[in-house]
Amino acid sequence: MNYPQWIIEGVGGPGIIGIIAVSHVFISQFAVGGGLFLPITEYLARRNNDPEMLEYLHTHTRFFTILTSVVGAMFGVGIWFAIGLVHPDATAFLIRNFVLAWTIEWVWFFLEILSLIVYYYGWKTLSPRTHMMVGWVYMFTAIMTLVTINGILCFMLTPGDWIQNQSFWSAMFNPTYWPSLLMRFLVCLALAGLYGLITAARMSTANGLRTRMLQYSARWFIPTFVFMLFAMGWYMLMLPEETRNMLFSGMSGFARGNFAILTRISMLTILFTATMGFMIFFGAYANPEEFGGGKIAFLMISALFVTGAGEWTREVLRKPYVIHSVMYSNALLAADAKDMETAERPFLPRIEWRKDGESDGQAMFRTQCRSCHTLDGYRPLREFLKGRDEKSILSLLKIMRPGEKNPYRNIMPPTVGTDTELAMLARYLTSEVSSAK
Repeated sequence: MNYPQWIIEGVGGPGIIGIIAVSHVFISQFAVGGGLFLPITEYLARRNNDPEMLEYLHTHTRFFTILTSVVGAMFGVGIWFAIGLVHPDATAFLIRNFVLAWTIEWVWFFLEILSLIVYYYGWKTLSPRTHMMVGWVYMFTAIMTLVTINGILCFMLTPGDWIQNQSFWSAMFNPTYWPSLLMRFLVCLALAGLYGLITAARMSTANGLRTRMLQYSARWFIPTFVFMLFAMGWYMLMLPEETRNMLFSGMSGFARGNFAILTRISMLTILFTATMGFMIFFGAYANPEEFGGGKIAFLMISALFVTGAGEWTREVLRKPYVIHSVMYSNALLAADAKDMETAERPFLPRIEWRKDGESDGQAMFRTQCRSCHTLDGYRPLREFLKGRDEKSILSLLKIMRPGEKNPYRNIMPPTVGTDTELAMLARYLTSEVSSAK
């Protein structure tokens, strides 16, 4: 509520964040998994006196360095740019409360990039012992970036005791911190193996190294397939009770619709994961000679889908909040919403920024609805409100006021404001719905 809003009609701000974030996660978690893949593989190659494996790893390091430090960093900057525009209130809140964690994370990231550059350019100039030490430094710093950022991401869904004590450590080590860290670490290992398959599949078949490296990379998936169900179950147990209820049962017709989408996404995720496991075992491991570009492309698309589904599910579980129980997705603080349960508290004076010529109804729509809905594209309000007249829309808005009687309280932010302000919003929405072609 304290900042101007950046709105993209049709796509919506959450859609922009999602596209950038999934791409970044898909690469950054490879950076962590690769932090283990590089030094461990080098250690095995040097222990077994295997120069061919070392040469493969040198080539893989070049691919790894360009992808993670250039492309991955670009998406990382893109996330900050996007969230600062789409959710400036939430971004400012997280910066204020996690300034120490962000500082620590940026130090780890700087050391991570520095050690990776030294690692890559030191292949021919550093002694084997020194080069290995640099690799272990990269591994440690990469893992520590995950350890740090995981706490901030989990806080947004499960702030836990922070709500009562405002403690930095309660915020960092919140209820889902450890199961989420385990899940993300397992995903990192799987992505390390996946990207290893990419570079291994491009090698010559002449000396058998391609077969060995495909089988070696495939084994990196084993911890994920063995422990992921346990990690997911642990994570579910740590979720807030109302979130589990929404996930497994739904609470209204609208909730069941979202639940049905979540169910379909979950089933597709399981299907894609099982298919990936089948292809990796019976393809890359059991029949590496026949494992080529088409199969790699399918695995990459499947892994990207699974990554996106996991991040999307986390976002859905957090709704209607951007920070659970603290700030709604439209930047309305939960404490403020509680204070505005009655119809006597006006909302319009709380809006710090107004567009020139903007009507009161349009301002209500922009600040209370626009963060999640567009008119015709992403979560289209014209479609949702189709067939409703002004009286019906106003009745719906009043039903959605804060309080236990609101059937949508676990799905969407409450509507706040006086009867007059809600009438202005209803009139604006009616005019927009009726103007649809």
